[in-house]
Amino acid sequence: MDISMKKAKKWFAAALVLCMVLHLPGCGTGGGDGGESKKDEPASEKKTIGCVLLTREHVFWNMMEKAIQKEADANGYEVIFSDGQQDSDTQFSQVQDFITQKVDAIILSPASSSGSAAAIDMADEAGIPVFTLNCTSDGEPVCHVGTNEILGGKLAGEYAAELLGGAGNTAIITYEEIEPCVQRAQGFEEALKAYPDMKVLTTGNYAGDAAKAANVTQDFITQYPELDLIFAVGDPAAVGALNTIKAAGSDIRIIGYDGNPEGIEAIKSDTDGKVWIADVAQDPDGQGKAVIEAVKKHFEGEEVDKTVLIDPYIIDADYIKENNL
Repeated sequence: MDISMKKAKKWFAAALVLCMVLHLPGCGTGGGDGGESKKDEPASEKKTIGCVLLTREHVFWNMMEKAIQKEADANGYEVIFSDGQQDSDTQFSQVQDFITQKVDAIILSPASSSGSAAAIDMADEAGIPVFTLNCTSDGEPVCHVGTNEILGGKLAGEYAAELLGGAGNTAIITYEEIEPCVQRAQGFEEALKAYPDMKVLTTGNYAGDAAKAANVTQDFITQYPELDLIFAVGDPAAVGALNTIKAAGSDIRIIGYDGNPEGIEAIKSDTDGKVWIADVAQDPDGQGKAVIEAVKKHFEGEEVDKTVLIDPYIIDADYIKENNL
């Protein structure tokens, strides 16, 4: 073998080793990933949602908070909750704080339909989408998720008419500051229009205070001894009414609204169940899940329904027995 052939073999071997070092596992174009590591790819940022609840002092809203958190966790979102304290000014400040924190979306349960519009407009100007929950707003949220409150009131009215045989005297404990509660009372009165002998003798505003509901009930009993039934637009009002009716030894019956544990326990009771005979139940789990689903659709650029209403239902002794509550 001549010297030139030996040199050629040495150069070929050196080139082969160099190629293997630079291009493992393959040599030439098309093999491997060009030396780029997936670790260098940026991770997607975790979305943050600010949630202004109507209150955190009511079991219904505690259940709602848990449902929102559960669904957010399932989708990898962080949620920052705040207690709106049933006050529009407080909620406005909380929305301001969430804007400063640059959250990706805001869920708002308005204390007032008219009083929440400015907060929604402010968030919209900052480019942050707002979703209202349970309570409606005069503003323009991306989506509203709530209960079909008119239907709930009608369910209570129909139940009252059936219970009293189509003829009887009723009263309503209202909550005039909260729009959904106004709608519940409206639905109740609309249902009774189909029964000429069913009357609404009076109404009284309990303003979200069970103690005040007890006083309102005492006024009802004193002024209207012929009263047969009270429709309470929220379970705290029904609790106050129950205490007064029992203390007075009255046979007035109650239909509540919310479907909270205290209502279910009262209906199940051998004693309290003779007074608190039914409750219109909302679905806090369903609402919590639905509002996060709406937020997720917006994040992903999908079309979001403007309104999502979840139908309520009646809980009474028969329902409790059938569903082993």
